[in-house]
Amino acid sequence: MKSKKIIILVSTALVAILAITYFFATRSSNLPKYIPNTAIGVVKINPLSIGRKIDFDAIKNMKSYKPMMKEMEKESKKFSKFIENPREIGMSLTDNIYFFGENFSSETNKAAGMVFGVSDANSLKTFIENFAKDANLEYEKSGDLNIFSPKKSDSDNEYSSSSNFAIVWNNDACLFYYAGKFSVKGAKQIMSQTKENSMLALDAFNESENHGGDMSLFINYKEYTKVIEKYSGMQITKSFPENIKKYYENVSAADIIVNFNDNDINSEWHQYSIDSKLAKDYKFLSEKGLSNENLELISPNGKVLMGFGAMLNMETIVNLLKSIPQYKTSIKEICTATGLTETEIETLLDGSLSFAVTKLNTKQVEEMVYDYENETGEFNSTMQTVTKVVPLMTAQFGFQNEKTWTKILKQIETKSNGMIKPQNNILTIPAGVLGSVHMVFVKNKLVITNDEESAQTLAKNKTWNNQLDKEINQLFSNNSAAYFIDMNLKNYGEGTLKQWLKIPEQSEEFETVKSVMAEFNNMQMSGNNTTAAMSLNFTSGKENSLMRLFKIVDLISNQQLKKQAQSEAARKALEYQLQNEPQMVDTVSASTTYSDEAY
Repeated sequence: MKSKKIIILVSTALVAILAITYFFATRSSNLPKYIPNTAIGVVKINPLSIGRKIDFDAIKNMKSYKPMMKEMEKESKKFSKFIENPREIGMSLTDNIYFFGENFSSETNKAAGMVFGVSDANSLKTFIENFAKDANLEYEKSGDLNIFSPKKSDSDNEYSSSSNFAIVWNNDACLFYYAGKFSVKGAKQIMSQTKENSMLALDAFNESENHGGDMSLFINYKEYTKVIEKYSGMQITKSFPENIKKYYENVSAADIIVNFNDNDINSEWHQYSIDSKLAKDYKFLSEKGLSNENLELISPNGKVLMGFGAMLNMETIVNLLKSIPQYKTSIKEICTATGLTETEIETLLDGSLSFAVTKLNTKQVEEMVYDYENETGEFNSTMQTVTKVVPLMTAQFGFQNEKTWTKILKQIETKSNGMIKPQNNILTIPAGVLGSVHMVFVKNKLVITNDEESAQTLAKNKTWNNQLDKEINQLFSNNSAAYFIDMNLKNYGEGTLKQWLKIPEQSEEFETVKSVMAEFNNMQMSGNNTTAAMSLNFTSGKENSLMRLFKIVDLISNQQLKKQAQSEAARKALEYQLQNEPQMVDTVSASTTYSDEAY
């Protein structure tokens, strides 16, 4: 019950924040000045941009809105009144809102803060005073700073929980700050710091700010590394090869920028370096995308339920491996086991790879079945052929030449004493729950699949005629790496999906999942060594993706409220039964006694 209340309160608070954006005009600010440059991470929310993308009247008309408001009133009537009239708070939520954290490696040093713009310092003071009595807060004035912090009692010591946060503001910004016994002192220092001590002094942060976004997360690698090293008690890069160490130490920060667009939610990932030239010299992924030939082999039927593909820079990866001290010993062992030379192993792959789940199919597979023996109390196991729902999967690896694969085939045949060898250009290996795995080598590509029919077609025709969907083909061919997830449950087959996940035929939960998933089309991600993008794509609709998320939350909330109401009704029915059962027994006893006497 507590977790449900928390979810309701958080949801309502979010609605309140979004509602406020309608009451203030745009104004410029310098809020990152009040974030220390020692912050590990910074979360930014742009309420003005988000507010323009929602229909607050539509949210008020949602079925779960009124129940959430009632729950909020139970917790705090004052706050519920504020939601109805957000002008009173004195916050400028057309400025960005920032959350930051620092020094999380130590219980005594960890700190977190929230910074937002102030439209009216006096109104903010009045708003906080409304809660001062209940929250046991006291007010003080220090220069141009207004400060609220918990009152101290005689029993408080320096680690007392009553002194673990501070609310400090001026005419420009307000800081909610938690830093244990250092809360007030730390908040004052932050509110008075210069630009050079703030996040504005970091080029990477300023560049990240220029990317905009409805929301964003910025990670300060320098401070993050300090925390990890302090927590682990070791220097992260100490045992790294020199080239990895240079690369790691050259990375200064990273961010994720999120935008709620019409019919999709898009996020971009960026990595920032101290020396951009050095960053370009170090590449795990080549700049060219996957070739069409690679993508033709990703799916035998032209369909992709889940897919991943990448074009790796093998030269860079091999050089990286060579820098590891254990490389020479390991490569010799691999040479002995495979019968390949060191050069053949280093030039084995061309860097192209892909994997896809193309269909859910019912097939017969070999599986270990356990039977319980009543007499002995033991579980006996036997390998049996059973019918199961199995994902049909296809993977491919690009080889630099076919001769190397031929040598590997001969080695496999030798090691298995001739039990495993190609038949009609197909190498088949039993794989238990997935059925048999079939390997076919075509055009310098090793294709691995558990779809026997497709393997036979490929071995015979040396190609698959079915082409990928245009959208999926472009996703993979235009990027160094990409993945795709089909979120349309119809493409999985509802009955087959239920059987695979072992869901009962009649399931309220599954119907809710279906309703939720009906809003989504697919999820995609693409990128290279410095940037990446991910998008959650909705089915066609008129509303912004953020509003559609609110509708999904409303749908799930209604389902939870319905369950809660059913549980409450069952509880009351049981209470009524328990309360009335003794009376029913007494009535029967009295009736029996009376009859005996009369007789």
